[in-house]
Amino acid sequence: MQRRTFWQGSAAAGIGLLSGVSAPAQAQQPTTLIEGQHYQRLQTPVATGGQGPEVLEFFWYGCPFCYKFDPTLSAWEAHKPAKVAFRRIPTIIHGASREHQKLFFALELMGMEHTVHAQVFTIVQSEPEGLNDLPSMQALVRKLGGDADKFAAMYKSFGLQARCQGAATLFGAAGLTSVPSLLINGRYVTSPSMAGGADQAIHVVDALLARGTA
Repeated sequence: MQRRTFWQGSAAAGIGLLSGVSAPAQAQQPTTLIEGQHYQRLQTPVATGGQGPEVLEFFWYGCPFCYKFDPTLSAWEAHKPAKVAFRRIPTIIHGASREHQKLFFALELMGMEHTVHAQVFTIVQSEPEGLNDLPSMQALVRKLGGDADKFAAMYKSFGLQARCQGAATLFGAAGLTSVPSLLINGRYVTSPSMAGGADQAIHVVDALLARGTA
């Protein structure tokens, strides 16, 4: 999903991207990773603040391709090596994505993000015009059992602003223009569309993690 061509790209290229994201589990994995095809190596590594092996996913709650990829990525997260850090980075792509970014980070600051992430994703996908302002987000937080007043405080906090700025800095430093995208060890970039599908993207991630930062 391209940053500036979301609406046009969804119609023109969505079928191809979607078919890649939702490839069946038995799809053939690349036996040899090809730089420039299955992944890109950044000329200048990105300083992410991580202290060890790390995977960052750049996504948007309103992106259907991110939504299709999320179950596969979540399954990988549940079984990844303990030494590998994983973070989701909500990204500003189009219109409401700015508010959805704040939604994610406010939930994260409250310690709720991990437990409600899948629910929020489904709600945004089913109600694309919803959750575009603070009152509607507070109503959602109440529905999910959270403190709506605390959410509002987090939503307006300096800490949230800092996280939004950090997300923009990382996205730009990695030279990314689309979601979902994965940044591995601050050095490699891949995605379901590059790798040939969701399972293939995870295979590429594991292979690149095995390389370290070489």
